[in-house]
Amino acid sequence: MASATVLSQTLQAITITKIKELEKQRKSYEQLKSNTVTAADAEPNDIRKRVELLANGVEELNIWSESELHNIRLWLHQSKYDASVPQERLEQFERQLRARLDVRSQQLNLADLYSKLLIEWIDSPKSGDAEPPASDDTALDDFQMVESIEKEKLQQLRERFEQVVFEPHLTDEVKIDCYLRSLFEGNSGEEALNRLRREVKNKGETLFWTERLFDRRSLAWCIKSLLRSDLLDEEKKSSLHDFLQDEAVLNEIKDVLNMRYSDLLNWSWDLNGRGIPVVPRQSLNGKWRVVMDDDVLQALLTHWIGTQWAVSIKRTLHEVTRYTGIWKRGVHMPEEKKTIRNYYLDTEGSGVVKSTGVEGIRQDDYMNHFFLASLPSKLFEEAGGYDDDDDNNDNDDNESSKLSAREMKQLLLRTIATEVHVRRALDGEVAVVQSDFQWFATGLSHTTIFAILRFMGFQEAWIAFFKKVFEPPLQMQAGGPVRVRKCGLPMDHILEKLVGEIVLFFMDLAVNQETSMLLYRIHDDLWLCGSPGNCAKSWSTMEQYAKIMGLEFNKRKTGSAYLVDGSRKRQPELSKALPDGPVVMNFVVLDPESGEWVINKEHVLKHARQLQKQLAASKSILEWVKTWNSCIGRFFSYTFGEPANCFGRMHTSSVLETHKEIQNILFNDSIGTESSVSEYLVRTISQRFNAPGISTAFLYLPESLGGLGLHNPFTPLLLVYDNLTDDPHRMMREFIKQERKDYENAKKCFESLTERERRRCYCRYFPDEGDKHTKPSLSWDDAQVFFSFEEYTRWRALTSRLFRSKYEGLMAQPMKKNVWGATRVTRALEELADASPDNGLEGIRASNLSKEDLWTIQFYSEELFEKFGGLSIADNSLLPLGVLKAMRNRKVTWRMVL
Repeated sequence: MASATVLSQTLQAITITKIKELEKQRKSYEQLKSNTVTAADAEPNDIRKRVELLANGVEELNIWSESELHNIRLWLHQSKYDASVPQERLEQFERQLRARLDVRSQQLNLADLYSKLLIEWIDSPKSGDAEPPASDDTALDDFQMVESIEKEKLQQLRERFEQVVFEPHLTDEVKIDCYLRSLFEGNSGEEALNRLRREVKNKGETLFWTERLFDRRSLAWCIKSLLRSDLLDEEKKSSLHDFLQDEAVLNEIKDVLNMRYSDLLNWSWDLNGRGIPVVPRQSLNGKWRVVMDDDVLQALLTHWIGTQWAVSIKRTLHEVTRYTGIWKRGVHMPEEKKTIRNYYLDTEGSGVVKSTGVEGIRQDDYMNHFFLASLPSKLFEEAGGYDDDDDNNDNDDNESSKLSAREMKQLLLRTIATEVHVRRALDGEVAVVQSDFQWFATGLSHTTIFAILRFMGFQEAWIAFFKKVFEPPLQMQAGGPVRVRKCGLPMDHILEKLVGEIVLFFMDLAVNQETSMLLYRIHDDLWLCGSPGNCAKSWSTMEQYAKIMGLEFNKRKTGSAYLVDGSRKRQPELSKALPDGPVVMNFVVLDPESGEWVINKEHVLKHARQLQKQLAASKSILEWVKTWNSCIGRFFSYTFGEPANCFGRMHTSSVLETHKEIQNILFNDSIGTESSVSEYLVRTISQRFNAPGISTAFLYLPESLGGLGLHNPFTPLLLVYDNLTDDPHRMMREFIKQERKDYENAKKCFESLTERERRRCYCRYFPDEGDKHTKPSLSWDDAQVFFSFEEYTRWRALTSRLFRSKYEGLMAQPMKKNVWGATRVTRALEELADASPDNGLEGIRASNLSKEDLWTIQFYSEELFEKFGGLSIADNSLLPLGVLKAMRNRKVTWRMVL
């Protein structure tokens, strides 16, 4: 992969070549068209002659099917003799032929405009590389103020980094070891701990015995994995791109890495007295991190070693949680209770069909998606990201079910929203707690890290290796002496994720053992949802754990909500035990009174103003569109919470209104006249490129049909709007009503049994009733009375199919509506796909398109057929689509932290 400058030159050369060919075709076409129209206009009194001349011109230009022209010629010839062919029909032929000539002109003009837009994009620097054009001094001052504040914050970030990482953060290893041992008490705990240490030891020995860690596949995967991360700068990523294309170079790298691995005991950073450069780097969502600028070969080596360990540790810790008493399930029904329940409900002697229940959903979702989520579950699977922009699951193994950070956050938000509905309806109260750690990875104590690794059974040889990795010599960007790191982990490394997850696993375990609760985590973002009493105990456990491990909670991101229904009051001692602060996820806040997730309009306003500046800083139309699609189509599309039944239809209405307000903020002109993104772009393109009469369809149609692919934020919301429940609270009210009804029906069935039938059922479940040495869990006398409603509902989370159905209904995201396209539209898409397999249109069939694209195509179909004679508004063979795809890969970075 060439440098950005060379790449731009290459893109320009390719685009200019196509533009020259396009211009040549356009001039040739317009000349022939002009000749044809002029000749036809010279016959004002002879319509048959005009139709004949126009048909000849259309045929010469090859812009209409032979069959259509053939028919017109036949009917034209018939009209010379047959008076039944009306004048109006000939006039219709003339209009059709002239329209066909104009359609091709519009297609060529739009292709020309598209190419000009692309050249503008290629020629322009990235918006972050230079200051934006300012229409007045105030705008320039505002931008310079933002730049000044940003530089000041970056300097503060560097200074804080230096304060944290170069001073050792000492913790008490003895206390850490004692605390961890307390989590593995009893015979089961001892067995689990021995299993953990045995597996860790075996993995460590296996890795040391392995002579050649890298092969062709693992090296290629490592390179691709690093390219997807933020670990390396653009220049080093360019080098890695080059390596992938050269087998000889890959073989050399593989041999060198295996040589280094074979002597791992003597591994070092090999810097000859220099330090690893430390630089601030901005992720796509605007967050800045201070990262080490690693050497490529060292990064590959540590990445694959870390991946090997991560997969093994995740599998081992999963196995540890299966030991009895180590990991507690939130609801557990004793065997005698199961027997009693089955006795009362088994009126037909078939046995009660067991259901996984809601508790099964909770445990499965947690273990499958949140437990050690940052670690890969198998080799060649990516580790989890931290931020919403890490939305890339393109592993070599396409069967991976790993959720992206964005998907995890949406699942977590739906889970908490659903749990709030459920627990308030059934228990009358619920609490939600949110927090994360201050400078978690950067400030993690090395004393804590190595104490935990030793407790787990890591050999000293591996601890020595990790110590070298975690304590590199660093060279700060501002200069100064080379200093050895003494605290924290290198950001964006797989080893950082590995160690971070190990440290926090034991907090997960401590919380679970104390209260049976699930501590939801996306790395160090922490969430609890359950009874206020359990949340208070869990929070206390987390505080104790943090103190022992030398961790500090981030107060700005810590908060709680204690929700009660109308008939209850909050318990003051629990309110006091829960952390202060609001519960916030992205742009929504949990209302502590209503329990609804409310859009933070003030937060939205700030980001809309920032987006306005970022759009204004775009140097080209296509960069503007890409920025819009990334920010409105990606960030703003889920920061309000993706539509789900637990939020209800009103929430989606609020999101629609918010998008309307965002556009009003972005496109209000100086006199307060409201506009829209489409009006703004049409006006801007027309003025900048002298291109009047641009259709809105040109903006919204997919690129494969010649459009700009502009994202419409309203479309995906409207596609699901009618399929959302209008009142999520009603679902739980219906459940409570039906549950009581089911109980009464079961009671009637039981009471209708004869004494003989009841005796037979009793003996089936309590066969030892006659044994003097065995006392049944339910005596025959007590068994004559149906069990209470309280006992019937006590285990609903394990047994109730109805409860599970309502829970899944609240969690569900609505299906998108089918956009019923006209047969004409479907047929036109099929014809395009069949006729242009080499022009990127093979996926344009209706069955392959998204519902959003089908909505857009159907919306503009009549206009497209009328103006362009079909659904494609530009000839793809004339568009530099490969160049456009390369440019689309440029990432958009928020200039404001989301």
